[in-house]
Amino acid sequence: MPDGAGRTLKTAHAVLRVLRLLQASPPGLTAGEVADQLGRSRSTAINLLNTLCAEGFAERDDHDARYRAAGLTGPATSSIDPAALRTLYERTNERTYLATAEPARIVVQESQGRQGLPYVPGLSPSITDQAHALAVGKAVLAHLGPDALDRYVDAHGLSAFTGHTVTDPDRLRTDLDEVRARGVAVDVEEFAEGHCCIAAPLLGPDGRLLGALALSVNVRRFRAQGEQLAHEVAAAARQAIGRVEHATPVPLEAFTQRA
Repeated sequence: MPDGAGRTLKTAHAVLRVLRLLQASPPGLTAGEVADQLGRSRSTAINLLNTLCAEGFAERDDHDARYRAAGLTGPATSSIDPAALRTLYERTNERTYLATAEPARIVVQESQGRQGLPYVPGLSPSITDQAHALAVGKAVLAHLGPDALDRYVDAHGLSAFTGHTVTDPDRLRTDLDEVRARGVAVDVEEFAEGHCCIAAPLLGPDGRLLGALALSVNVRRFRAQGEQLAHEVAAAARQAIGRVEHATPVPLEAFTQRA
Protein backbone atom coordinates (compact mmCIF):
# COMPACT_ATOMS: atom_id res chain seq x y z
CA MET A 1 0.00 0.00 0.00
CA PRO A 2 1.47 3.43 -0.97
CA ASP A 3 2.73 5.73 1.78
CA GLY A 4 -0.10 7.84 3.13
CA ALA A 5 -2.78 5.51 1.81
CA GLY A 6 -5.27 4.01 4.19
CA ARG A 7 -8.46 2.05 4.26
CA THR A 8 -11.30 3.38 2.14
CA LEU A 9 -15.07 3.04 2.38
CA LYS A 10 -16.93 1.36 -0.46
CA THR A 11 -20.03 3.42 0.32
CA ALA A 12 -18.07 6.66 0.04
CA HIS A 13 -16.73 5.57 -3.35
CA ALA A 14 -20.29 4.76 -4.47
CA VAL A 15 -21.62 8.15 -3.34
CA LEU A 16 -18.85 9.99 -5.19
CA ARG A 17 -19.49 7.93 -8.30
CA VAL A 18 -23.19 8.89 -8.20
CA LEU A 19 -22.23 12.55 -7.82
CA ARG A 20 -20.04 12.31 -10.91
CA LEU A 21 -22.90 10.69 -12.84
CA LEU A 22 -25.23 13.55 -11.90
CA GLN A 23 -22.67 16.21 -12.79
CA ALA A 24 -22.25 14.63 -16.23
CA SER A 25 -26.01 14.65 -16.87
CA PRO A 26 -27.57 18.15 -16.51
CA PRO A 27 -31.08 16.84 -17.44
CA GLY A 28 -30.86 14.65 -14.35
CA LEU A 29 -31.19 10.93 -13.73
CA THR A 30 -33.89 8.78 -12.18
CA ALA A 31 -33.04 6.36 -9.40
CA GLY A 32 -33.51 3.51 -11.86
CA GLU A 33 -31.05 5.03 -14.32
CA VAL A 34 -28.48 5.50 -11.56
CA ALA A 35 -29.00 1.90 -10.45
CA ASP A 36 -28.43 0.66 -14.00
CA GLN A 37 -25.20 2.64 -14.38
CA LEU A 38 -23.91 1.48 -10.99
CA GLY A 39 -24.98 -2.11 -11.47
CA ARG A 40 -26.70 -1.93 -8.08
CA SER A 41 -30.29 -2.26 -6.86
CA ARG A 42 -32.75 0.63 -7.13
CA SER A 43 -33.06 0.80 -3.34
CA THR A 44 -29.28 1.17 -3.02
CA ALA A 45 -29.31 3.92 -5.64
CA ILE A 46 -32.07 5.74 -3.76
CA ASN A 47 -30.10 5.58 -0.51
CA LEU A 48 -27.00 7.00 -2.21
CA LEU A 49 -29.02 9.74 -3.89
CA ASN A 50 -30.78 10.62 -0.64
CA THR A 51 -27.39 10.97 1.02
CA LEU A 52 -26.29 13.48 -1.60
CA CYS A 53 -29.56 15.39 -1.25
CA ALA A 54 -29.31 15.49 2.54
CA GLU A 55 -25.81 16.96 2.33
CA GLY A 56 -26.78 19.55 -0.30
CA PHE A 57 -24.88 18.01 -3.23
CA ALA A 58 -27.98 16.97 -5.17
CA GLU A 59 -31.63 17.90 -5.59
CA ARG A 60 -34.71 15.83 -6.45
CA ASP A 61 -37.36 17.24 -8.80
CA ASP A 62 -40.72 16.03 -7.51
CA HIS A 63 -42.33 16.62 -10.91
CA ASP A 64 -40.21 14.21 -12.93
CA ALA A 65 -38.54 12.23 -10.10
CA ARG A 66 -35.12 13.09 -11.47
CA TYR A 67 -32.07 13.86 -9.37
CA ARG A 68 -29.69 16.64 -10.42
CA ALA A 69 -26.37 17.86 -9.10
CA ALA A 70 -26.81 21.00 -7.02
CA GLY A 71 -24.76 24.11 -7.73
CA LEU A 72 -21.61 24.37 -9.77
CA THR A 73 -18.18 22.94 -9.14
CA GLY A 74 -14.63 23.51 -10.29
CA PRO A 75 -12.40 26.56 -10.64
CA ALA A 76 -13.81 27.55 -14.02
CA THR A 77 -17.18 28.32 -12.44
CA SER A 78 -15.93 30.19 -9.38
CA SER A 79 -16.24 33.54 -11.18
CA ILE A 80 -19.73 32.83 -12.57
CA ASP A 81 -22.95 33.76 -10.77
CA PRO A 82 -25.24 30.72 -11.29
CA ALA A 83 -28.31 32.84 -10.45
CA ALA A 84 -28.02 34.34 -13.94
CA LEU A 85 -29.13 31.01 -15.39
CA ARG A 86 -32.35 31.10 -13.40
CA THR A 87 -32.88 34.77 -14.25
CA LEU A 88 -32.59 34.04 -17.96
CA TYR A 89 -35.11 31.21 -17.70
CA GLU A 90 -37.58 33.36 -15.76
CA ARG A 91 -37.33 36.22 -18.26
CA THR A 92 -37.67 34.06 -21.37
CA ASN A 93 -39.57 30.97 -20.22
CA GLU A 94 -37.26 28.90 -22.40
CA ARG A 95 -34.75 26.22 -21.40
CA THR A 96 -31.41 27.75 -20.47
CA TYR A 97 -27.90 26.33 -20.21
CA LEU A 98 -24.66 27.25 -18.47
CA ALA A 99 -21.51 25.79 -20.00
CA THR A 100 -17.85 26.10 -19.07
CA ALA A 101 -14.85 25.99 -21.39
CA GLU A 102 -12.29 23.27 -20.66
CA PRO A 103 -9.06 22.54 -22.54
CA ALA A 104 -10.52 19.99 -24.97
CA ARG A 105 -14.27 20.33 -24.58
CA ILE A 106 -17.22 22.44 -23.49
CA VAL A 107 -19.19 21.14 -20.52
CA VAL A 108 -22.86 21.91 -19.88
CA GLN A 109 -22.78 22.35 -16.12
CA GLU A 110 -26.43 23.16 -15.45
CA SER A 111 -29.77 23.70 -17.14
CA GLN A 112 -32.98 25.44 -16.06
CA GLY A 113 -36.49 24.88 -17.39
CA ARG A 114 -39.92 23.75 -16.34
CA GLN A 115 -41.20 20.23 -16.89
CA GLY A 116 -42.19 19.81 -20.52
CA LEU A 117 -39.61 22.19 -21.96
CA PRO A 118 -37.54 19.94 -24.21
CA TYR A 119 -33.79 19.74 -24.23
CA VAL A 120 -32.05 20.07 -27.57
CA PRO A 121 -32.26 16.53 -28.99
CA GLY A 122 -28.93 14.76 -28.95
CA LEU A 123 -27.18 17.43 -26.88
CA SER A 124 -24.46 15.88 -24.74
CA PRO A 125 -23.20 17.47 -21.50
CA SER A 126 -19.70 17.13 -22.98
CA ILE A 127 -19.44 19.00 -26.28
CA THR A 128 -16.47 18.21 -28.53
CA ASP A 129 -17.01 17.67 -32.27
CA GLN A 130 -20.48 19.28 -32.18
CA ALA A 131 -19.23 22.76 -31.23
CA HIS A 132 -19.43 24.24 -34.75
CA ALA A 133 -23.13 23.37 -34.97
CA LEU A 134 -24.17 24.82 -31.59
CA ALA A 135 -24.49 28.44 -30.52
CA VAL A 136 -22.70 27.68 -27.26
CA GLY A 137 -19.85 26.12 -29.24
CA LYS A 138 -19.57 29.11 -31.57
CA ALA A 139 -19.55 31.48 -28.59
CA VAL A 140 -16.54 29.61 -27.23
CA LEU A 141 -14.72 29.06 -30.54
CA ALA A 142 -14.99 32.76 -31.35
CA HIS A 143 -12.97 33.67 -28.25
CA LEU A 144 -10.24 31.01 -28.18
CA GLY A 145 -7.76 32.86 -30.34
CA PRO A 146 -7.08 33.36 -34.07
CA ASP A 147 -6.08 29.76 -34.79
CA ALA A 148 -8.85 28.12 -32.74
CA LEU A 149 -11.00 27.24 -35.74
CA ASP A 150 -8.09 25.68 -37.65
CA ARG A 151 -7.17 23.56 -34.64
CA TYR A 152 -10.80 22.53 -34.19
CA VAL A 153 -11.19 21.55 -37.85
CA ASP A 154 -7.94 19.56 -37.77
CA ALA A 155 -9.11 17.69 -34.66
CA HIS A 156 -12.78 17.14 -35.46
CA GLY A 157 -13.67 18.21 -38.98
CA LEU A 158 -17.02 19.89 -39.68
CA SER A 159 -19.67 17.17 -39.68
CA ALA A 160 -23.19 17.93 -40.89
CA PHE A 161 -25.84 17.24 -38.24
CA THR A 162 -28.71 18.71 -40.30
CA GLY A 163 -29.09 20.27 -43.71
CA HIS A 164 -28.46 23.66 -42.08
CA THR A 165 -25.10 22.84 -40.45
CA VAL A 166 -22.28 25.11 -41.57
CA THR A 167 -19.59 22.80 -42.92
CA ASP A 168 -17.57 25.29 -44.95
CA PRO A 169 -14.60 26.62 -42.92
CA ASP A 170 -14.66 30.05 -44.57
CA ARG A 171 -18.35 30.56 -43.87
CA LEU A 172 -17.87 29.37 -40.29
CA ARG A 173 -14.95 31.78 -39.90
CA THR A 174 -17.30 34.59 -41.01
CA ASP A 175 -19.87 33.42 -38.48
CA LEU A 176 -17.30 33.60 -35.70
CA ASP A 177 -16.36 37.14 -36.78
CA GLU A 178 -20.04 38.03 -36.45
CA VAL A 179 -20.17 36.46 -32.99
CA ARG A 180 -17.33 38.69 -31.81
CA ALA A 181 -18.97 41.76 -33.36
CA ARG A 182 -22.48 41.11 -32.03
CA GLY A 183 -21.60 39.60 -28.67
CA VAL A 184 -23.91 36.63 -29.23
CA ALA A 185 -23.86 33.41 -31.24
CA VAL A 186 -26.80 31.72 -32.92
CA ASP A 187 -27.48 28.37 -34.50
CA VAL A 188 -30.62 28.00 -36.61
CA GLU A 189 -31.49 24.30 -36.82
CA GLU A 190 -27.80 23.56 -37.33
CA PHE A 191 -27.64 20.82 -34.71
CA ALA A 192 -31.27 19.64 -34.47
CA GLU A 193 -34.19 20.26 -36.82
CA GLY A 194 -36.79 22.58 -35.33
CA HIS A 195 -34.45 23.90 -32.63
CA CYS A 196 -32.50 27.16 -32.51
CA CYS A 197 -30.08 28.34 -29.83
CA ILE A 198 -28.67 31.71 -28.77
CA ALA A 199 -25.53 31.97 -26.63
CA ALA A 200 -23.29 34.67 -25.19
CA PRO A 201 -19.68 34.12 -24.11
CA LEU A 202 -18.70 34.53 -20.47
CA LEU A 203 -15.49 36.55 -20.33
CA GLY A 204 -13.84 37.29 -16.99
CA PRO A 205 -12.55 40.75 -16.00
CA ASP A 206 -9.15 39.77 -17.37
CA GLY A 207 -10.65 38.72 -20.69
CA ARG A 208 -10.25 35.01 -19.92
CA LEU A 209 -12.92 32.83 -21.49
CA LEU A 210 -14.95 31.05 -18.79
CA GLY A 211 -17.73 29.55 -20.88
CA ALA A 212 -21.11 30.57 -22.26
CA LEU A 213 -24.73 31.12 -21.28
CA ALA A 214 -27.38 29.93 -23.73
CA LEU A 215 -31.03 29.20 -24.35
CA SER A 216 -32.84 26.93 -26.81
CA VAL A 217 -36.04 27.90 -28.60
CA ASN A 218 -38.24 26.61 -31.42
CA VAL A 219 -37.93 28.09 -34.89
CA ARG A 220 -41.26 29.94 -34.71
CA ARG A 221 -40.35 31.93 -31.61
CA PHE A 222 -36.82 32.52 -32.85
CA ARG A 223 -38.17 34.00 -36.06
CA ALA A 224 -40.58 36.26 -34.16
CA GLN A 225 -38.46 37.24 -31.14
CA GLY A 226 -34.86 36.26 -31.85
CA GLU A 227 -33.44 39.74 -31.37
CA GLN A 228 -35.28 40.29 -28.07
CA LEU A 229 -34.15 36.89 -26.78
CA ALA A 230 -30.58 37.74 -27.78
CA HIS A 231 -30.74 40.87 -25.64
CA GLU A 232 -31.87 38.75 -22.69
CA VAL A 233 -29.05 36.24 -23.19
CA ALA A 234 -26.46 39.03 -23.40
CA ALA A 235 -27.84 40.70 -20.26
CA ALA A 236 -27.81 37.43 -18.32
CA ALA A 237 -24.21 36.79 -19.41
CA ARG A 238 -23.20 40.17 -18.01
CA GLN A 239 -24.98 39.33 -14.75
CA ALA A 240 -23.21 35.97 -14.61
CA ILE A 241 -19.80 37.65 -14.54
CA GLY A 242 -20.80 40.71 -12.52
CA ARG A 243 -20.93 43.29 -15.30
CA VAL A 244 -23.90 45.64 -15.16
CA GLU A 245 -23.06 48.25 -17.79
CA HIS A 246 -25.73 49.13 -20.32
CA ALA A 247 -25.67 46.96 -23.40
CA THR A 248 -25.65 48.18 -26.97
CA PRO A 249 -28.34 46.69 -29.24
CA VAL A 250 -27.60 43.28 -30.67
CA PRO A 251 -28.42 43.30 -34.42
CA LEU A 252 -29.56 39.87 -35.47
CA GLU A 253 -31.17 40.51 -38.84
CA ALA A 254 -28.67 38.33 -40.69
CA PHE A 255 -29.37 35.45 -38.35
CA THR A 256 -33.17 35.73 -38.23
CA GLN A 257 -33.32 35.78 -42.02
CA ARG A 258 -31.89 32.24 -42.00
CA ALA A 259 -34.86 30.85 -40.07
